[in-house]
Amino acid sequence: MLRLLVVVPIIIIMAMTVQISMAQLYSDGDTMRVVGVDGIPGDTVSLPFYLFNDFHVGGFQLRVSYDINTFAPVSMTLAPRAQSFELYGANFSQPGIITFAATSWDPRINAISPGSGTIVDLKLAIRNQAVPDSYLVKFEDPDSSSHQNALSNTRGDSLVVPVLDVRFVRVFPGAGISEGEMLPQYVALEQNYPNPFNGSTVISFTLSEPQVVDLIVYDILGEQVTTLLSGLMPAGETSITWNGIDDHGRVLVSGIYLYRLKEVGGRTLTQKMTLLK
Repeated sequence: MLRLLVVVPIIIIMAMTVQISMAQLYSDGDTMRVVGVDGIPGDTVSLPFYLFNDFHVGGFQLRVSYDINTFAPVSMTLAPRAQSFELYGANFSQPGIITFAATSWDPRINAISPGSGTIVDLKLAIRNQAVPDSYLVKFEDPDSSSHQNALSNTRGDSLVVPVLDVRFVRVFPGAGISEGEMLPQYVALEQNYPNPFNGSTVISFTLSEPQVVDLIVYDILGEQVTTLLSGLMPAGETSITWNGIDDHGRVLVSGIYLYRLKEVGGRTLTQKMTLLK
């Protein structure tokens, strides 16, 4: 048993890194996502990496690129959802590129269970000379045939290439902003993922300051289906999983649905999603 515990994670990381003897699968549902944040020159921001997975993940590796004139990497740490994993490298040595790999000592027992949530937090320093703009910290493989942004199953014999989704890191001007002053107010409602979906999907929105909002799902005729949340929500990104069930506990039929984020006394943002059975 001791030999198994030592060998399994090494096999997974080696196999993911050099892609030896692994079946390569492309997923249209499992999604790795960089969550967008805001900051000003001189700030250090925390950039979450959010994983939606429908199988038990025994290991993962990431390779992301960033603008070297705007950011400097500080650290990359495992989030609570991946707390059973061990870090096998957070390499910042190549300018503009960060690589990262992690697995469990016994991935068949301590895997990341199916679900959604943050698995990694990347801290970036915004350089003092950064030009205010929107920047992508994006998943980037070294070439078209190497998939260094990937997940492995618990046996280490399958490499799953997930859907890769990114958001902007927005840098605002620092001059004239006093301590404690809020960044310009905005509200964003993201496209759900996966979409179309069968079973469950994740809906995310971002607020620049705490405020009262309603997130409601409607059918294509405009009839209310379910209220996903209602009340005071914090600044930053909020994500919620919807399983295609209405307020009465009924499973909904296939079709197009609308989800709306309503600010109290403010705007209403709407997106479409497709449920497939």
